[in-house]
Amino acid sequence: MSGMDFTCSAPAKGQGECSGVLTVAAYLRISDEDVDRGQAAKTESDSIANQRNLITDFISRMPEFDGAEVIEFCDDGWSGKNFTRPAVREMLDMARQGKIHCIVVKDLSRFGRDYLEVGNYISRVFPFLGIRFIAVNDGFDSIRPMEADSLETSFKTLIYDIYSRDISRKTRSAKKIKAEKGEFLSPFAPYGYKKDGEKKNHLVIDPETADTVRKIFEMAADGQTTEKIARTLNMDQVPTPMLQKHSAGCTRKWKSIHEENFWTHNTVGVILRDERYTGMNIYGKRMRDEIGRSHTVKKDRGEWISVSGTHQGIVTREEFDRAQEQMRRFQERGCGKPGGSPFLKKVRCGICGHIMARVGKKKPYYVCHTPRVTDKYACPVERMPEKDFEEAVLKQLRIQALYAVDLSRIWEEKQRLRKQDTEGMRKNLSRLKESRSALDNHIRDIYEKTIFGEMDKEAYLKEKKLSSEEKDQINQRIRELEAELQNASENGRLENKFTESFQQYTEIEELTADIVNDVLQEIVVFPDRVFNIVWNYRDELESLLLDVNTKKQAENSED
Repeated sequence: MSGMDFTCSAPAKGQGECSGVLTVAAYLRISDEDVDRGQAAKTESDSIANQRNLITDFISRMPEFDGAEVIEFCDDGWSGKNFTRPAVREMLDMARQGKIHCIVVKDLSRFGRDYLEVGNYISRVFPFLGIRFIAVNDGFDSIRPMEADSLETSFKTLIYDIYSRDISRKTRSAKKIKAEKGEFLSPFAPYGYKKDGEKKNHLVIDPETADTVRKIFEMAADGQTTEKIARTLNMDQVPTPMLQKHSAGCTRKWKSIHEENFWTHNTVGVILRDERYTGMNIYGKRMRDEIGRSHTVKKDRGEWISVSGTHQGIVTREEFDRAQEQMRRFQERGCGKPGGSPFLKKVRCGICGHIMARVGKKKPYYVCHTPRVTDKYACPVERMPEKDFEEAVLKQLRIQALYAVDLSRIWEEKQRLRKQDTEGMRKNLSRLKESRSALDNHIRDIYEKTIFGEMDKEAYLKEKKLSSEEKDQINQRIRELEAELQNASENGRLENKFTESFQQYTEIEELTADIVNDVLQEIVVFPDRVFNIVWNYRDELESLLLDVNTKKQAENSED
């Protein structure tokens, strides 16, 4: 739909009181539990299509949305128990930037199932931002006075929250029972298998990819490293597991550094360690640590649910065990304990983007494994001693710490000026709210005069229109000031983290994992032994440096 000029008004807290191009957000959501497991590779679930049709039909029947721009946000396969969903986060970011005027959902549960969060958005955040919120099937429209705070709405969102937690418990219990029976419960079949079209929760061998799995185990049993196996697969142009799923029609996006996906030693290692290739189903390696939360924790092997003989194995147990033995030998021969390094997973190749491997025990070094598996990237081939990183980071950290001490004085001055500004904004905000209250009293007074015949209707409507327009301007300025105050508060906290984190290390003698995690984001390595140290809080540092330059320019202009 194309945008158009529009005018709309509403009596509740300024919602809908806007002019310009109307942008409507259509939000759709379905969780994995709602998706038909046998149809998981479809482009979208039927429920998403139904939500889209319902919202599209609703918008088309609303005169005030005629010609409005409609932006769709879809979280397919995401739980509503929190607001970490990618599409809802993008939508809320645009809302905070003033790019969305109205949000439409099928029902409140599509927006979220957390009672406190949903209630906060409906009764506080959206009214503050001047955004209209509509839940079609619930008959909820925030443009109606007091509806956002109604008992019915609060009760319904509470029921959704309780229902969601109850469903989570029942789902976990039901999955445990199914897992103990040997049923396959993951949404996607492992590489080499596909879901049985006739028997639910059952795996069958995929003839297109099973031979590749057998080849991987054979090469491993013959003593080939995971890197050499990956290189062979890349040279033979064998599609990776991710590319294979995409070619089969699956639209889910897996985390990948490059769209031009290739086999790596990690990809091969994951396959070689997967016992499901022996015909065993395993459930519960990771579980949510609390009902209603998305965070998962690793479980001990004794807590897993393992059932043998649930499907046809691609390799035998003997072939699997031989591959494990070879991998253990290579690991013992090549690497020290990774937990001993403060730079674990912080050294990245600047060409291919992959984390570099730490190799060696007595004199550990870092190397990029990508050139060993593919010739697509001109990655650094040099071995980078860990000692070089330690010396460079230690030296530069002392310099950064001294710099932080100097900048802390600038930060304190900036805080003093910010405090003056915020105090001025708060006083202005208080005056605006007093003016708004006075206008409310004035509108009530002229209404009473009209009721008692002291003022004619025409004069009342004219006076009310002028007062309402003035109130709209005040409301807009109040929203702007509150946003500025919030931004000033957040920026102050962030900038303080830089000075607090770095200035304590002026006399540091030794690096620890805690110190490195506190100050270092990553080390990026390029060919010819060139590497960049990327510190934490870069944005906060740049903000302080900008203040320094601005101050110097002002002093020079005065001279």
